[in-house]
Amino acid sequence: MAIPLQQENEELKQRLRTFGVIMHLVRDSFGKKDIVSLGVHIVNNSRILLQFDRSVLLEMRHDRASVVAEYAVSAVNAHTEYASDMRKFAEQIVKLLPEDSSCTVVEKGGELYKRLEEKIPRVMENLFAEMRVLAVVPLRSPRNPVSVKEPFLWVMEYKGELPKHVNATLSLISGEFGNALWSHLPSSFSSNLTRYLKRITVGKVLLFLLIAFLVALFTVNVEHTVSAEFVVRSRTVHASYAWFDCVVKKCFFNDGDRIRKGEKILEYDTERMKFLLASSIAQKREAEAQYETESKDAFTNREKLGKLKVLKYKRQQADIAIEEAKWYLENSVVKAPADGILALAGGSADALSGRALHLGEKQFDLLSEKDMIAEIMVNERDASILSGTPKIVLFLHTRPEEPIQVEILSSRFYPELTESNIYSYHVKAKMLTDVSRLRYGMRGIARIRGEKVKLGYYLFRGAVLWWRGI
Repeated sequence: MAIPLQQENEELKQRLRTFGVIMHLVRDSFGKKDIVSLGVHIVNNSRILLQFDRSVLLEMRHDRASVVAEYAVSAVNAHTEYASDMRKFAEQIVKLLPEDSSCTVVEKGGELYKRLEEKIPRVMENLFAEMRVLAVVPLRSPRNPVSVKEPFLWVMEYKGELPKHVNATLSLISGEFGNALWSHLPSSFSSNLTRYLKRITVGKVLLFLLIAFLVALFTVNVEHTVSAEFVVRSRTVHASYAWFDCVVKKCFFNDGDRIRKGEKILEYDTERMKFLLASSIAQKREAEAQYETESKDAFTNREKLGKLKVLKYKRQQADIAIEEAKWYLENSVVKAPADGILALAGGSADALSGRALHLGEKQFDLLSEKDMIAEIMVNERDASILSGTPKIVLFLHTRPEEPIQVEILSSRFYPELTESNIYSYHVKAKMLTDVSRLRYGMRGIARIRGEKVKLGYYLFRGAVLWWRGI
């Protein structure tokens, strides 16, 4: 029976529309910038032709599967159960695909299904829970021979039978999609190199690492960096010492108080000095009275003239004793020579009050707040980093997130024994970064970076010091 002309024309129009859609899909696939956008284009826009219910594109390179794109999903979540099942299914089915097949159908109860069920039973049960039919399409490229064994797999799900036109359509678009995908991947040389590296043994890797390490010992420069403790100190310190043996009567300030210039800090007990002054005044008056009496008798008795000289010297001695007592009284009050923070020698005002001080004994320090510096204690075993011009960054314990840039002022050329019983070189540095609420005695860690050294020197120097137990 002859086909009506109208029906034949309608079928021809339908085929032309289908061919136009195929040409449009293929053209757009080569315009994508990366594999992900191309995969999204394949699994979503091909549904108008192939009428699948769900579609997934997987990459099978290096014998491992990864999901590139999934139908109706904007961003692939590789941790879902469905994605995990698809990866396991793809890793097994790719071993069973013929090299010349364009589409392989997996149905529940079929031969391929039974072979896969033996290896991944739970996965097959999940994928075919609703009597699905899976169409597996390997997307290969004749331009890249690696694609024969490691193709992209395009898996489509159908609820029911596979439409008749699917195989014919896939034969037209699978090759072009394969060329588009493999055009985004490295050349065959890179792929061959990757496969070669996969065959490297543990022994070869260890030998390569050993050779690389030996070469690096003499060629690689590394940062020579050490850590050291530092303490904030005042650049200007006014130290006060006792000018004579005395007893402190009262201390007017506590340790750590801020002092203004001219304020009274200490007062000595002056009762004994007052008694000495009164005694000296009395001795002077006695000497003056005797001198006056003897001077009257000297006009008639020449022998009295010698006694007058002795009385004159006694009067001068009394004057000296009076001046000494007055000097002690005038210096019995110790005032602040400048503005600063008070650091008492006894640690507290109560400990200093009533204490007997000897000549030259320290009473207190007055620390200037206007010019704070950092005193860095560099361990003697790390002193080699001070050669040249090291760069130092400070971090206070109270503010470890704030780096403090410094400028080195001076460095002692001999080590000193610190409070930790460790010999260290002391480096004084000016803080360039403005730090608010900086107080005397604050501590922190200094990161000192010296000139670059060879990796061998850096490693073996530490090993020698460790062996010597330093």
